[in-house]
Amino acid sequence: MRRLHALWTISLAAALPAVLAAQDVDPNLRLPSGWNDSFFERLDEGRSPKTVVAVMDFTGGQVLEERLRFRMSDMVLTPLVKAGRFTVVERDRLDALMAEQNLGATVRVDPATAARVGKILGAELVVFGTVTQASDQTIDKFAYDLVRVEVTVEVRAVNTTSGTVVISETAQGMAEDRIVTTADGEIVSGPTDYDPLYLKATTQALDEAARLVATAAPLVGFVIAIRDADVIVDLGEERGVRPGDWFVAFRRGEALVHPVTQERIGWEKTVLAELEIVATEAQLATGQVRTVVDSDVAITPGDLVMFAVRE
Repeated sequence: MRRLHALWTISLAAALPAVLAAQDVDPNLRLPSGWNDSFFERLDEGRSPKTVVAVMDFTGGQVLEERLRFRMSDMVLTPLVKAGRFTVVERDRLDALMAEQNLGATVRVDPATAARVGKILGAELVVFGTVTQASDQTIDKFAYDLVRVEVTVEVRAVNTTSGTVVISETAQGMAEDRIVTTADGEIVSGPTDYDPLYLKATTQALDEAARLVATAAPLVGFVIAIRDADVIVDLGEERGVRPGDWFVAFRRGEALVHPVTQERIGWEKTVLAELEIVATEAQLATGQVRTVVDSDVAITPGDLVMFAVRE
């Protein structure tokens, strides 16, 4: 992104709030991809701006039945919640609907089915996947044997509004342990049961899967205070925010009305600035302005911020 260096005079800098004393001005700064104006409707109704997600059972046939004797959909829920971007549909509601739709755990889910199930549940995103590999091998290291377990999962996420697949990625996990034996082959140390290794490798793969899915949902919050050069937002470590992250601050404008149907189809949005997070707490983060769109327009409490991947 090309940036123009601002030439500030002493009198201008003194007249502006400290929060606007940024070094860069970029009138072409835009919102990151992923924003949907339905977020405004949630906020107006007092609901969370988080994306509602449903996680269906993962399939894998014989590989899943023989090697991974645990419910993978439950395992992926924890990292999804930790990502801070989702409200998760209750497991009982999903199970009841799956039974009603005659969709057992062995049925391979397609995007159309996932979108249909998600709409019924009120989910905006549906996650499902397939285990394509779950294997172990023993490697002779002379003094010991190295047991290596590998798990590979194909994970997909479907937007229920459009019915399109927004994430289709492969996530992998690996776990290792040593086995030491006597000359007679008796195990001195190391695992005799590989289930813990399979669990560890699967957890690693699903953590990666959740990270990939999180990219399909924006992380959105509010500016709650301005303190000199600091912009304090209501997104903290509990929602995955870390120092060094970047956010774009913006403001809702007037409603956009269709000229024929007279229906509201969205809102104007004014991009204000780009922030870099410099400090975090559990539920708060402090950012500083690095780029402004217009040096005459200040960020104020109530403005929104959205996570941005900065190249």
